[in-house]
Parts: sequence; structure tokens; C-alpha cells
Amino acid sequence: MYKLSVVSGGKVALPRVHNRSATRKSVSCLTKDGSAYIVPFNNQFKVYSIDTRQCIKALKFANNDVLSSIFDNDSVEVVHIELVNDDDMDKIRVYTNTGKVAVLKYKGKLATEIKNWTLDITGEVFAVLADGKKILTTQQTGNSYKYALYDLIEEEEGKFQVNHIETFENVLLSTWSNNNLHFAAVYMNQDSKKSVLVKSLVDNSVTQNFPVPSTTSSTTMNSHFVTALALDNNGEQLAIGFASGVINVINLPDLSHRLLKWHVDSVLSLGFTNDNAYLLSGGWEKVLSFWQLATNMQHFLPRLNGIVLECLPVSDKYYALVLQFAENNTSSDYQITLLNAMDLTSLLAINGPFPVFDTVTGDVEQPISTVTSKSSVSSSNMLQSKKKQKRELLKRKRHDFTAPMFVHPLSKHLYLPHVSSLQTYDLYKNEQVNYQYVTSSVNNAAGKVRLELTIQDPVVQDVKFTLDGLWMITYEVEYPPEGLLSSKELSHVLKFWQLDDNKEWQLRTKVLNPHGSNVPVTNIITAPNSINSSQGCLTADNNGGLKFWKFDSKQNNWCLNRLLLPNYNHFSNSVQLAWALDGSLIFHAFEDKLSIIEFHEFKLLEDENGSPVERTLDTPIQALTLVNDSTLIISTKTSLHSFNLLTQSTISSFDLYPYVNAVYKPGHFARLMAYDANTGRIAVAINQPGDAVNGSRTLQHKSHILIFNSDLTEKLGTFEHNKYISSLVWNYAADFIFMDIKSRLGIVSTTASSEMVDESNNDQAFESLHSDSFTEKLLELTKKKVMVNTEAEDVNDEDIGLEFINGNLAQNKTINMNSFTSLFENTDNVQMDTLFDRVMKIIT
Repeated sequence: MYKLSVVSGGKVALPRVHNRSATRKSVSCLTKDGSAYIVPFNNQFKVYSIDTRQCIKALKFANNDVLSSIFDNDSVEVVHIELVNDDDMDKIRVYTNTGKVAVLKYKGKLATEIKNWTLDITGEVFAVLADGKKILTTQQTGNSYKYALYDLIEEEEGKFQVNHIETFENVLLSTWSNNNLHFAAVYMNQDSKKSVLVKSLVDNSVTQNFPVPSTTSSTTMNSHFVTALALDNNGEQLAIGFASGVINVINLPDLSHRLLKWHVDSVLSLGFTNDNAYLLSGGWEKVLSFWQLATNMQHFLPRLNGIVLECLPVSDKYYALVLQFAENNTSSDYQITLLNAMDLTSLLAINGPFPVFDTVTGDVEQPISTVTSKSSVSSSNMLQSKKKQKRELLKRKRHDFTAPMFVHPLSKHLYLPHVSSLQTYDLYKNEQVNYQYVTSSVNNAAGKVRLELTIQDPVVQDVKFTLDGLWMITYEVEYPPEGLLSSKELSHVLKFWQLDDNKEWQLRTKVLNPHGSNVPVTNIITAPNSINSSQGCLTADNNGGLKFWKFDSKQNNWCLNRLLLPNYNHFSNSVQLAWALDGSLIFHAFEDKLSIIEFHEFKLLEDENGSPVERTLDTPIQALTLVNDSTLIISTKTSLHSFNLLTQSTISSFDLYPYVNAVYKPGHFARLMAYDANTGRIAVAINQPGDAVNGSRTLQHKSHILIFNSDLTEKLGTFEHNKYISSLVWNYAADFIFMDIKSRLGIVSTTASSEMVDESNNDQAFESLHSDSFTEKLLELTKKKVMVNTEAEDVNDEDIGLEFINGNLAQNKTINMNSFTSLFENTDNVQMDTLFDRVMKIIT
């Protein structure tokens, strides 16, 4: 019996990223002892251990009825997380933009009844400030925002009194200090000129209002367009970043100011350190800049993974960066990076899967730049671009939101091509394993700024693995610069990678234009075990040509072994391949025609009359799967067929026209069909548009996953999912893995463990977080002296276990740094048993 469960993945939740007036995008929480970091995702809360750099706890919304009801809508976001100040150190209080408040434990099993309530407040909650005593709400009014400030008085748990204090009109940009006690905003005054408001949230010690200082005599829009703000903890320094790259630091007591110039594109983030000594800034250069305000000295942390959207201190020990991988313009991909403030080493890299969809999704938020490109928006058309994007999405009758995703046969890791890179994601550990650049592009070494944003990076189109898992084949397309005579001449590159001893992929062979100049590779399939131990692959082009590549042990390289010349007089991207397990036959689908190729002769299979054995279907073939070496599953634009190769007859057919026709680009429906080679079962994902609201179309979708037996004669299961499914793959075991448009990962399986699905809460990882460090524990064990009573009932079993590990109970021997000196005398060729005996003699 199959079950469907969403168990992993998700995107980092940035609640204020779609509000152009917000400079502070993220929400996170550091535990009281500073050992764990809590970050919200769009489907769960994740708790990370800073010491081990791993996710040690996931509080999944789907596993709790209360959390499911609170986050039942995509528009619900977590705007604030704070620790509950009581005897229980394991609780957090969560505020959402809809006014919901919930108290939950981040340690231990999720309570079935989570305390929650709703604030009596109008408008969308924007932030919770002043140690939970102030609420800021926001509402968009044309090109600006209207803010409202409220007093939040907690009379008792679950009962709040909310009093309106003040309203701020025509706000363009806002921020607050790290201690949440001071607020600053850039707004448009009654004379239609930009002004700055700085206000203390707890008293009247700071209240200032003044025009935005000019940074240049230029009248260009970029030199006056404010893109970032930062306010120090004392309310005495305000930093203003502009689209031109200039930073203006204002001393608020006397309104004197100075200019800091280094950025060559828009300043996207600013932040003061808690001691007000340094100003942090970041932007398109993928560099974190440190400005020492007393001396104007500057330090840099270069080569970050993405552009810097936010840079803020977390306590006095860490810096938190929000990075955006802007190269992917189909979705907004974010990563939160936690840096050690002492040596600027990365402690945590928090992100989810990074799929690249075929169509731009509706939640894309492009950063501001001086130019307009696919990955950015300029200050002049910032507001129009968002409306245009939504209008175009609604105008389209059908969308192709599929994304490529592949599974490694041995590690079971998911591989997602991410423009010019390749992300490796562990479904079961729910974390990124690796992020590797596999192409040559500008972004690999540095960030792109200004007109460089129009340069298109190479794109990884396909990834395949040999069945032994030792080789990876990638196919990429390189784009020349625009505006040249050769701008339409694309380069197609086939690469072969070997897995080294450190589990890293090393490039071994690179083939430029493997099927000729300007000829794309439309499909790749790896060889079965019967052909060169699976160390081979077939590549197909858009004109019917086929080439067989294999690893030659004598040449110690990948070589072209056989080829079949193009044999059609037209071009098509509807090309699919299937390979028999014994390697004798290859099934080649081109448009609506299915032909069979005899591998050893590498030519079309012919009948008794010398005519090619071909079969023509009704519409172009979208997917091709060979099941149990006897049944061929064929999906066209209108139907799904199972064809018996032995009897040359159709076993069963299904009409797919309402779900497939004109929805997916050629070959992309293959991303939604998976085959379990162990059982012969087939899984198919079907996407449908959501129900219309008030007669108008929405961008919401729903989906189904259907499980069939090997010849499609029996349906073994039907499952619903509330989002568009972008990928469906088999994990070389017993599970089908799917990813939806929200980057959430799920499984359809008969063997799904309760730990993954039901979140069996094992708190062993927390024991180190709420106790002494490992070193202190070890020291305690080595020095501990226990008097063992001869009566068994007086002996503590736990102490006996600890002391037995440390040494003999009857002796109280102290181990110091010199205890093992004799152990290393003459250790050559010593067997492990002998070495163990030596250790035991020393400690006993």
C-alpha cells in the first residue's frame, strides 16, 4: 500500500522580501545558550546546531493540526520569532503576518495542542519590535506604503491589548536598530520630496525629521534612489545606500554626513555592528564589505555564493547574511549564511532545493540594479515589472513549471541543475550536500554588476549517471554575448565527470559540439550493465542522429564508439530513448515515429522485406520507458499506452489530452513519469489548474500522482497534492520522489519510515546543546571518582556505564597528557588488538 508524504525540502522563508519598503528581509532566532539557530521555511521550522553545522530538528507544519491551520495559505508568513521568558527554555513564540500567535517547543515532541491566539488588529503585521511591546503593520498604497504602529500589552498568556499609536504615510523604505528600540524610514513628504524620519520606539529620546541629503550634483535617478537603510543601536548613526552604489553615513545629533564609495552597482544591504564601530554593506559584487567608521578603513569578504540582500549581526558572535542566487530567474533562491564574527568563517549555510523551472514562477522577486536584465530590475521600472510579470502569467492558458531532477544510484542524493551549477541535496537528512560549479562563467569567480548582468551564463540542461555511480555525464549550452553576428550560434558541451576518493566530481573529458556545430543534444541515456559495465551512454540530436560514447580503459578516456547519421528532413526536440537490459535493442522515438535500432550493428532494425521496423503514433512522443524488457510505455501529447513487444500489440491506453496537450514542452512530460526497475511499477504525475476565484483564473494548481502496475492494466494508487508537481523520479530503492513548485520534497512509498513522515522526535542532538561541551564532559568523566558499594541496589546504573567506559571501576586512575606517551613507542606494524591491549593497560 503506497502512501504520499511531504517530508523534506522547502524554501527559506523571507517574510518581507516582497515588500519593497523593507530592508530587513529575514526572520530567525538564536537560542539562549547560543548553541542553536532557528530559521523558518515555507513548510517547517528548522533548528540548526552551530557546533555540528547540521539541522538537528525540523518542526513540520504538516505534522501538527494547529500549525497546518495557521499556515494553510501560501500568503501566511512568519514575521517574528522570540524566546519565551519563563522557566522552560525550550519554547518560542511565533508571530505571523495575519496576526496569529503561537507558542511551541523547539525541543521534544510537538504538542498536539499548541497554544495559539489571534491579535485583534487590522492590516498585515510587518514586524514585532521593542522586545515584543510594539507591532508595526503595513499596507501598500500605490507606489508607497502606509505603516501603523501599535502598543502590544500582554495582560496574560493568550490575552493582548492592542492600542494604535501612530501612522506613517508614503513610506518608501524602512529599518530598525538591532536592539529593536529605534525606527527609521524614508518617506515622501507633502512637497513630494524624500525625507527621513528617525524615532525611538520606547520613549521620546530620539525624534528627528530631515530631508534626504544629496550625495552628488547629478540629477540621474540612480543617484537619488534609496535602496538600503541601517540604523545603529543608539539611534545616532543612519546609513543610506543608493542605487548608484554610494553610501551616505549621517551623524544624527548634528546631521553631518560623509560618503563611502566602493560599490559599483546598487547597495542592496546595510547593517551596523552592535558596538556601532563597523558598518556592513553588500550588493551585486558578492562581497561583504566592512567599513571601520572611526578610520574609514575597509575590509572585504569576497566570493560569496550569491548577491548580499541582508547583512546583520546576530548577538556579538555572528553575522547573518541573506544571499540570493540571482542567476536563476525562474524562481527566487535564497540562502542564509551564518558567519563567525571573529574569523569570518562560515558556520551555517541554510537553504532548500534550488530547482530551475521551465517557466518563470509567480513569486520571483528580482533585486534592484542600474540596468534591467532577466535577473534584475532597474529603479525606473521596479513597480511596473512586478505587475507585468503577474499579468503575463495570468494571460497564459497553460504553464510548464517542470524542473529537471536526478538521483544518484548509490548515494540516493538528488541532483538539481542550477543554471551554471549543480546542487546535491540529501532528501533524508533534509540538507544540501554540495553546490558545485560545473561550467565556466563569470559568476563562478565574482559577481556581475551593471551591464555584465546582461551576459547569459552557460546552462546545464541534462545530467545522467552510470549505474555503478562512478561517472556523471552533463550537457550544457553556452550563450555568446548579445549584439554580435554570432549571438545565435550556441555552443553545446558534453562533459564526463569521475567520482574521486573524496566524493568530489572531477572533470575527465570535455566534448565541444558533440553532434556538430549548432546541433543540440536532445536526449541522453546511460548504458545498461550488460554494455561496458554501464560505463557508456547514448546521445541523440534533433535530426535523428545517434552517438554511442563509452569509457575506454586503454585510452583511459571517454571516446566516440559508434554513430548513426541523421536520417530525417526536419528538426524536432521530441526525442526519447529506451535501452533493453541485454543491450541488444535501442528504442528511438522521433516526433510521432518509434523506430528500433540494433545496437551491435548500430543500424535500424529491418523486417523480412528489408523495411525498417517502425511504428507511427497519433501525436509526438513525450516519454518512453521500457518495463521488464517486454512492455514499452509510450506517452504522447494525447494518450498513455502500454505496448507488448512480444505480441506487437497494445495492452492498454489512457486519454491524457486534457492534462498534457500544450502544457509541457517537448520531452518535459518525461520529468513527471518514473519507473521502478525493481517492481516494474509506473508513477505518473498529473497537474491541473486550481479552481477559479470569482470567475477569474488564479496561479494555483493541484496535482495527482497515479501508480500503475507494469503494463498499466491496474491502478495501484491515486494520491492528491495541493501544489504543482515539477519533478517525479525513482530513488533506486522502493520510493518515488517528487518535488513541487514550492521546492518541497515528498515521497510516494510503501516503506516510508515513521521517523520521516510522522517526525519521531529524537532529542539526542539537543543533549549537547543544553549541557556542557564535549571537552568538559570528557574531563568530568576522567576525574570522576565513584565509590562502588558492594550492595547492587545502591549503585547507579548510569554512573557504572560511564565509569566502565572510562576505565576499571575498582580503580580511580586519573588520565593526563602524559598517560599515553609510552603507547607511541615502537608502533610500527602493531595489530589493532595489540594496540587496544596497550590502551587498556594504561587506563586500568
